[in-house]
Amino acid sequence: ALELVLWVLSWTSLGVLWSGGPDWVIRLGEVGLVAFFGLVAWWGVAGFSGYEHLVGRRILRSVPRRRIWPYLLGCAGLAVAGLVALETGQRSVLAVAVAALAGGGVLILAVGARLSLFATLSAVGVAIGVAALIVLRSVATGFQHEFERRVLGVYAHINVTRTFGLSEYRRFQSWLSTVPGVVGASPFAYYGMALAPHDPEGKRGGDLRRASVLVKGIDPATAGQVIDLQQHLDKVEPGHTLGELKSDLVLQPVRDRDADQLPTPVALTSDPRGVQAFDQAMAAWQAAPPERRAGRRVRTQLDEDDWPDAGAPVQAAPEDLPTAFIGAALADELDLSVGDTVVLVDPGRTATDTEAPPLRHYRVAGIFKAGFQEYDTRLVYVNIKELQHFKFRGRDEVSGIDLRLSDPNLAPEVARILRAALGTGEYTILEWQKLNANLFQSIHTQKSVLTVILSLVGTVAGFNVLASLWTMVVRRQAEIAILMSMGAPAASVARVFQFAGLSIGLIGGIGGLLYGLLLCRLTELYGYTLDPEVYFIDSLPVEYDFAQMGAVVAVTVAISFLATIPPALRAARLRPVEGLRYE
Repeated sequence: ALELVLWVLSWTSLGVLWSGGPDWVIRLGEVGLVAFFGLVAWWGVAGFSGYEHLVGRRILRSVPRRRIWPYLLGCAGLAVAGLVALETGQRSVLAVAVAALAGGGVLILAVGARLSLFATLSAVGVAIGVAALIVLRSVATGFQHEFERRVLGVYAHINVTRTFGLSEYRRFQSWLSTVPGVVGASPFAYYGMALAPHDPEGKRGGDLRRASVLVKGIDPATAGQVIDLQQHLDKVEPGHTLGELKSDLVLQPVRDRDADQLPTPVALTSDPRGVQAFDQAMAAWQAAPPERRAGRRVRTQLDEDDWPDAGAPVQAAPEDLPTAFIGAALADELDLSVGDTVVLVDPGRTATDTEAPPLRHYRVAGIFKAGFQEYDTRLVYVNIKELQHFKFRGRDEVSGIDLRLSDPNLAPEVARILRAALGTGEYTILEWQKLNANLFQSIHTQKSVLTVILSLVGTVAGFNVLASLWTMVVRRQAEIAILMSMGAPAASVARVFQFAGLSIGLIGGIGGLLYGLLLCRLTELYGYTLDPEVYFIDSLPVEYDFAQMGAVVAVTVAISFLATIPPALRAARLRPVEGLRYE
């Protein structure tokens, strides 16, 4: 009964291959793996402790081939040489090919030195299937996680927004920072604008390139807690800091709404600036020079196409201009570098058809590289006051609050806490998984489909094991008859071939694991480049997940064992008189 229960549970181990599946399926798959290895241990204790494994090893073993060892050592040397070449920076297709082919040669020769021809072919077939599946899973997992890391480097784990803006954002920020799991909070604002290089000397000629960009306003003091902008700046030119995002605007204060209009936890949170914060901010705004009051339409002369005139004068010295960070791909597209001046235009905010759109000049203070083409070509960072000037007419309001969590996987749980506290009507709470939900889902789907397709290779290898064992049974009918005539029970005869099949599966699985690791390392060292406009990232990532690799080997061994059942049953049912009739 115990053996039957373990055998049934072992089939659930396939659940660990369902990437992105429900948690209960993954947990059931882990239970299945434990049951499978328990079943193998049970068979080892109950069936392979006697002469069965000795007879099984005899039918697998080949005549020693001493001449193989020089070739084996030669292939191993070539594989190591190829790895060393790549490790030392020699990015060569020849090194990859030599190391991969030599590694395959080591696998074949090492197995062939100890096993018969039929067993060698079966084990190598299993190994190739395991290696292919391991490489696929490692690349697919690396692509998925690299994509997630780059998304999380630009976007926060959770953002809380309000359609009409947040004027009490400091109180929201203070309360959100106390929510369990939250380790950072920072206000932000988004706005779609148009960007063009400023060309006062006419050096660019008539070909003045322009770009539609998504501008994100951030608070330089707290943005580093929620996004990885500092690391992205260091990738291009170390030394620039978030503090270089400057703005001399003074925002128009906005009174907080009444307590009955705010969520209860926010209403109970006081303004961190103090009880007189609004009056002090209003006095500062009124005392500021008119040109520094946010919301005033500070603009220069426009040309006839409603775009900034390349020769229009700037109203301030370059070092006094507000600053911006732009993506590396956008800088290449518009031929910009640190210190250049650009113009940001709000083409959608005009009162009449004849009114010129608001614009401001900015100095490029830094160039960042997120490694994600969509962001590097269309994202621009400015001080949040600049976006408040454009989007909220200079009022001290923001689009929302970005949050970073101690663990990104906590996002759904924290989001449920926030929805319960804020409600679902006025506020929008968006987890990082939903920012690019369709793309994430397509990656999961492709990974699952490719896994199923390449799993067929393992199934084919299982049929190869079945065919090899069936051939062994047919060829060794006389030996089987002799064993049975000497008193060997049918179950023991069956276990002989089950041992042989499991041995082939284990040898092939372990060999495929080692060969797959070699191929993964070669792929990682060579660094295959990708088209970022198609794949969003610029190189093929590889990630080692040893739990998945172990699951692949375990499932392969399970398939090999299932393949032993038909030939084992045939051997067990053989009558001694039939086996000895022609001897």
